[in-house]
Amino acid sequence: MADPGTDRLRAAIRRELRYVREQAAGLATRDSEQRFELRQIAKATLAAVLAWLLADRLLPRETVWIAPATAVIMVHATVYQTLTNGVRRVFAVAAGVILAGSVGYLIGLTALGLLLVVPPALVAARWHRMGRHGTDVATTAVLMLSFGAASQERYLLAYVVATGVGAVCGALVNAMLWPPLYYRRPREAVRRLSGEAATLLENVAGGMREGCDLSGLPDWRQQAERLDEHLARAASAIADGAESRRYNLRGARVPEPDDYQRLLSAMSEIGVHLHALVRALAHIAQRGRPHGDGPPWISEEFGRDYAELLDLLARALRARMRIADEPARLSALISVALERADAIQEQMTEEVRTGSLDQPRGWAVTGSLLTDAERVLTILKALHADSLRDPAVLGDGDGVPDALV
Repeated sequence: MADPGTDRLRAAIRRELRYVREQAAGLATRDSEQRFELRQIAKATLAAVLAWLLADRLLPRETVWIAPATAVIMVHATVYQTLTNGVRRVFAVAAGVILAGSVGYLIGLTALGLLLVVPPALVAARWHRMGRHGTDVATTAVLMLSFGAASQERYLLAYVVATGVGAVCGALVNAMLWPPLYYRRPREAVRRLSGEAATLLENVAGGMREGCDLSGLPDWRQQAERLDEHLARAASAIADGAESRRYNLRGARVPEPDDYQRLLSAMSEIGVHLHALVRALAHIAQRGRPHGDGPPWISEEFGRDYAELLDLLARALRARMRIADEPARLSALISVALERADAIQEQMTEEVRTGSLDQPRGWAVTGSLLTDAERVLTILKALHADSLRDPAVLGDGDGVPDALV
């Protein structure tokens, strides 16, 4: 019998080897995340070397290490972050040095000195303008006191200057050499989001078509929950893309980004209706067959027609996000989907009018299902109309040099 511990070890080794292979494959792919990270590592290394050379010439030996250390952490994912965090770090260090110097000059390193330094330093650290570098105020002040350097004006000044040298070197390198510009990442994130939504629609359609089979409901619920995760990732990618253009020298050489915020808003609304659709099916599964037998609350005819409508919505979603498709194809899909939705609506209305409902108990739920599908269709129709008036709603973006991830 196999040893469970050995099996887990082998599985862990396989996962690590797969990860290494994926990273190696990424390094061989143009504009990959791995190449981006490799460039950032190289830039941080260069910034550290430059900061060391400058600090070694200008500053006392004992403070030289601060410059390369600061330079490394200043090579951020965007030029905007590098510049703003560099300024914040320098101000935070200067504030900590001033605070420690003032107390150290008066009373030196004592318990009373820490009592006078730590509270105001932590208060300053919580100022929102300091950002994530607010803690540098307290750590710098305590370090200066602990090292006994708080009363050495020359060392304190050199410490601040070394921090500034490192921040300047990190900012210059990150801004001048391959400044990160996230042009493709927002588009890919929105496409993945729409692809997940289309897959959910296709899966639900498959179940509805096969005799209203709701056995896939647990998977549909998980897919609907994953939509929220993809929505959050898309929002983050869009925010990163917008931020990457700020103070970026490469930003002037590429066209303005597509209006992904409008797409994200539309996909957020679609996600709400897909969640409602899955909840309605869950209600049918829970109440429609309380004893495990008998017909479901929705008729097979409605199931087939509804499955066709969902398939059309899924195809329209995929076509909406594929740039190569002609707008006429998407218009045709939306028109056919509208006709199908109208036909289902008319059939349901006629059944109510004549009192010939196959499943009267499920009429309200089927109406809810149809309403959610129609709202998704309305959103796609409005989005398509906007794109015809304003191509920036989803542009091409091909041929942009080094417009990474």
